[in-house]
Amino acid sequence: MTTRRQFIQSVPAAGAAFAVAGHLVLDEQPALAQTTTTPPLEGHFHPKGKAPSEHTLRVLAEAREGLPFSDTKDFDEQARGLIAEMPDRKIMADAGHVAWDKSAFDFIDEAEEFDSIHPSLTRIAQLNQNYGLYEVIPGIYQVRGFDLSDISFVRGKTGWIAIDPLISAECARAAWELFSKHRGEGLPITTVIYSHSHGDHWGGVRGIIDEDDVRAGKVEIIAPRAFMEHTISENVFAGNAMNRRLFYQYGLLLPASPYGFVDMALGKGVSAGAAGLIAPNRYVAEPIEEFDVDGVKMVFQNTPNTEAPREMN
Repeated sequence: MTTRRQFIQSVPAAGAAFAVAGHLVLDEQPALAQTTTTPPLEGHFHPKGKAPSEHTLRVLAEAREGLPFSDTKDFDEQARGLIAEMPDRKIMADAGHVAWDKSAFDFIDEAEEFDSIHPSLTRIAQLNQNYGLYEVIPGIYQVRGFDLSDISFVRGKTGWIAIDPLISAECARAAWELFSKHRGEGLPITTVIYSHSHGDHWGGVRGIIDEDDVRAGKVEIIAPRAFMEHTISENVFAGNAMNRRLFYQYGLLLPASPYGFVDMALGKGVSAGAAGLIAPNRYVAEPIEEFDVDGVKMVFQNTPNTEAPREMN
């Protein structure tokens, strides 16, 4: 029988990304859930899962015929602005395990369609295969495919404004290193913006800035009002329940394959590195505020109780 400790140690740090402390697992953290090699309980999970029924095959076939898959605009937009692909297929965690394994999803590129995956899920999984640095417009860039979320960099007067620094420090650091190599101009990060209280938008912050610089006033962190209160409420007080929801909602503990874990829609999956938090030192308090961020005029709109309890545009 699997003990509670063995089970916890088999759960990736993926779920831990949504806890402020960032350490759900004990000591040794395995790689991404979707790449785990832990053998399934005998008779519990077949590598190809349960074969699709005739009804399921018919529903998938009807979806392929009825949806506009001939429209390739999404793929054109996905490829636009590519500056550099990430050469490393795996990002290692500081603790020694794999924090992010992009190669686990290579199966997506091996076929146009699968009889075990809904064609719409196949489509978004294909679109989420991007993995590198992209230019949105001159002065605004994104690193995509390094985590569940994307990190953006905006050119300021004296440095770079980083928006939503992923889940894990190691992935955010790798994104910053790729960006710095191709577009960084040798400038530092002067500002970090957390758009909302979900862990995939702040958990990697310690991979790109130092807390001492924040305390010294060298780096500004901007967040919506009451960010810390709701971050703690959601990720600590309700953390275990949210983690369980995460695992069930996305099938995150299944191996990555056409018969298991495929995609999380907004990104490939959840990284398994070190998640942490540095408290903001500036809050957007009013419904709408406009102010300069390192010389860039920005308009902030508080949108509480939308996707997250505390969020802003």
